[in-house]
Amino acid sequence: MPNRVVAGNGGRLGIAALVVILLLGLGLRVGEAWSGRAPVYDAAAYAAIAKNLAEGNGFTVGARATQPSDDYSPGLPLFVAGVYKLTGGVHERLARLVLAVIGALAPLFAYLLARRLSQPTVLCNPMGDKGQGPPGRAVAAGLIAALAVAIYPATLEYTGMLMTEPLAATLLAGAILAILRAAEGASPWRWLVPGATLGALALVRPEYLAIGLLLALLVFLRQRLHVPWRRALVAAAVVALGIVVVIAPWTVRNAIALDRFVTISTGGGQVLFAGTYLPSDGNPERVGAAVVAEHPELFGPRAVENLRLEQILARLAERTHPGTEPDQALSAMGKEQLRDDIENHTGEYIGFVAAKIGRIWSHGPRAVMREPVWEALHWALLGLGLLGLALLAYRRRWEALLIGAVFLAVTLISALLVASPRRVLVLIPLLAACAGVAAVWLATEARALAGRGRSAGTGDQSVL
Repeated sequence: MPNRVVAGNGGRLGIAALVVILLLGLGLRVGEAWSGRAPVYDAAAYAAIAKNLAEGNGFTVGARATQPSDDYSPGLPLFVAGVYKLTGGVHERLARLVLAVIGALAPLFAYLLARRLSQPTVLCNPMGDKGQGPPGRAVAAGLIAALAVAIYPATLEYTGMLMTEPLAATLLAGAILAILRAAEGASPWRWLVPGATLGALALVRPEYLAIGLLLALLVFLRQRLHVPWRRALVAAAVVALGIVVVIAPWTVRNAIALDRFVTISTGGGQVLFAGTYLPSDGNPERVGAAVVAEHPELFGPRAVENLRLEQILARLAERTHPGTEPDQALSAMGKEQLRDDIENHTGEYIGFVAAKIGRIWSHGPRAVMREPVWEALHWALLGLGLLGLALLAYRRRWEALLIGAVFLAVTLISALLVASPRRVLVLIPLLAACAGVAAVWLATEARALAGRGRSAGTGDQSVL
């Protein structure tokens, strides 16, 4: 390993610590992927779609599906089906292992982000190819961030099943790193890497299509400060081009298969209706029971136990808009409901939105995140992450704007649509990077304060 890389990452001790953390993250993920976990409903659907794709049956969950297959994002099942094709059979454990290895990049990306955000000057190479490397505090911030991501339990548990969040977290952190890296170069084509990464992220989590386009706009605004507006526009256009190139084939497929324009997936109407349904108190798990209680004439006495949410809402949509596709009907009903919420139930809706925001940020998904030690980890990441973002807003405004825009966009999407803590799980590497910055800053300030206290005490004794 070149000496400049070693020096730029805290010397041999820093490199050793990083390797241990990365191996820990990899080992935990591989262990989960090997053992597997009982899949949640979405994971079982992704597994079924991937299997059907590999076997030539098309993008379908199967005949017994309670939800249209095109409601599911295509990125993960397409990737898993590709693994199946390459390996000559449906080997879900192998697919989980491949995803675990990809997910193990998230701690490394968190390390590189935190290290970059903490150093006083930006190095040209994130592994220390230029200059004398970041100070020890930046390396410490990176190690803290990497460790937090490596052991975050909800991410690990989802690695034991086919879920989108671990893959999406890695893609998002990688995209932010790629944007920061591209901002230092000269060629406009360097922006294709973050664009294509954001496109892949949108296929995995469709809400990131809008966020990716927002980031392209921020690239334009940032570049406009440093280069002529035409070059800034080219940079943003190349990011957008990278996104479009990745998602366009699936959009064309949707136009043929669905006979209408659907960028990535359907299901937006359902999440809009569920996300604006005031009787649920902001908890999507209560929507089905609340709808059944409000419309008993549509359902039998055990509808809540026997029907899934999508079946309940489809029946309501059919009654309200007969002959219309359920998703389109629910979209119209959701928009009407949102308008009514804002105009006629303003105070209640504000409280409803506040409850939804609290729901996504206050704890991680999965029951394990309710255990005291992991709940404490989540709150530490949240508190330190917000402090770190505030520090960045003062010291590194471009990076703060980039990360803060993603946080705000996810929060607003959750406030409008379904509020699931799974959305925040994708942000954990970014949050951990900000938390690492804050943790090292607090430690530095504490040492400085203690040093001033000792100096003051020594001065008092000398006077005496």
